[in-house]
Order: sequence, then C-alpha cells, then structure tokens
Amino acid sequence: MIIAIFGTAAVFCFMIAICFWLQMRVAKSQTAEVLEKYIGNKEEISWSDRLADRLDQQSWAKKLEPELKRASINLRPSEYGALLLLAEIGLIFLLIIGFDAPFFLSLLIASFLVPFGSKMLINSRKFLYVRKIEDHLSEACRLLSSAARAGLSIPQGLELVEKEMHGPIKEELGIVVKELQLGRNLETSLKEMLERVPSRDMQVFVNALIIQRRAGGDLAKVLSEMANTMEERKIIHKTIDATVAQSRYSAYLLPIVSLLVVFMMSKMLDGFIEFFSSIYGMIVLGIFIILQIIGFILIKKIADIKV
Repeated sequence: MIIAIFGTAAVFCFMIAICFWLQMRVAKSQTAEVLEKYIGNKEEISWSDRLADRLDQQSWAKKLEPELKRASINLRPSEYGALLLLAEIGLIFLLIIGFDAPFFLSLLIASFLVPFGSKMLINSRKFLYVRKIEDHLSEACRLLSSAARAGLSIPQGLELVEKEMHGPIKEELGIVVKELQLGRNLETSLKEMLERVPSRDMQVFVNALIIQRRAGGDLAKVLSEMANTMEERKIIHKTIDATVAQSRYSAYLLPIVSLLVVFMMSKMLDGFIEFFSSIYGMIVLGIFIILQIIGFILIKKIADIKV
C-alpha cells in the first residue's frame, strides 16, 4: 500500500513537472516572438521546436488547432498531444502501481479514458468560453445601441465596442473589426464569428445586425430591447445553475466514487484485478464503463435545462 502511494505521488509530481516545462516553453516562444519584432534576429531553433513544428504540420494537428483556439487553450497541437501522451503513460503507471492491474488492461483503459477526458475538457472549455461571451453580450448590445443613436454606422459601432469591452468578446469583435478594416464583407465576418461562438444569444445578435443591414430599421431600439432580454435570461440562467449544481457535481462524482470502490476491492480481495484480464472480466469491465458513461450523460442531460 505504501509503495502504491509513493509510486502514485511520484507519477503525479512527474506530470506536474512536465506541465510546468510546457508552460515555460510557451512563455519562451512568446518572449522570442516579441524580441524578434524589435531586434529582427531570429535565434537558432532547437531540435524540440523543429520536432514540434513538424508535428504541427500533420493532418491531426491541423484539425486539432482550431478546436484548441475555440476552447481558449494556449497550447500548440504538438504540446497538447504531448500532454495527452504523458497523461496516458501516467494513468497506466497509476493503474499498474495502485490497482495492480495487468499492463494490457491498463493500456486499454488509459487508451479509452484519456481521449474521452480530452474531449470532455475541450467541450467544457468551449462552453465556458461561450458563456463568458454571453455574459458580456448584453453590455455590447447597449454600447452598440448608444453608438447607433449617435449616428455611427455598424462597423464604426463595432470598433467602438471592441475598444470598450474586455475578455473573450473583445477578441472576437476584434477579429471582425480587423476583417472589416481590410475590406471584408460585414455579413461574412459576422457569420464566421457565429461559427466560432455557437450561441443562441450570439445568433440573435448577428441576425439582428444582418437584417438591419439589409432592410434597415431602428437598430438602436432593437439592440436596447435585446440587451434587456439577455439580462433577464442571464438572471434565469444563474438561478437554474444554482438549482442544478448538486446534480452536476453528482455526474462528476459518480465515476470517481466507482473507481474508489474498485480500488478498495482490489486491496481487500486477492485476484480481483486479475479477473478483468480474462474474457468474462473484459465483458464486465466494458459493461461497467458503458453504464458509467450512460449515467454521466443522463445526469448531465437532466441538469441541462434550456432557457
């Protein structure tokens, strides 16, 4: 038991050290880019940077890169892939040392859990990113409404809003403003922003600007009423979040409690883990994992109340 605890702690410390090393690489690359702008001299590229650049050119990295940007994860695809590989290795060691699981079974479980956890992480980060934008969208509507009353056009109003706002919405509106300054069509830029931020509030906001652009109308009044509606929806969202918080935590605690039960039984019963290396054990393990996923999804669906 003591060996398992020390082994798990060693793997955990190793993972933390790797995370700090990757953060240092990101900070170093950002500093090098800033220095290059002022000095103009490009320093010699190390073998790890060359390897990362080569991996970033792969098809899987090109597909992963926009997902990381939408999830607001400040890592290159190669760095994120390295973290996933280290997480899988760490989980394999944890299962072998902590649960006395066979290597093949540990590899099978880690190969399933790490990609699943990565998908959940990216989706949750996307959700938080969209929620942050929704929280400030009503304020952006009020500012744009004031700009319309002052006689400014939509591009001028968006530029004003981009200067006054902060956070993720400033970044998204900043992309639209830069594209408009380069001569791109307003509707195209707004629709691409909607693709980056798939939100009902953002869809209403974009459609209102596009319709006003095509048909005209009192944009200031429409945006003011839209801001009031978004504020009311925000209050309802917070009330619902407080009500279903316990159910959401239960969805995350369900697999953790199950793993703790398996860990305790592996220490109490001899040969408990070896059972899962057989055909019948793998079937039981597969049913266990499927039921855990179904329970997690059902609890999340019940707690996900649309407004």
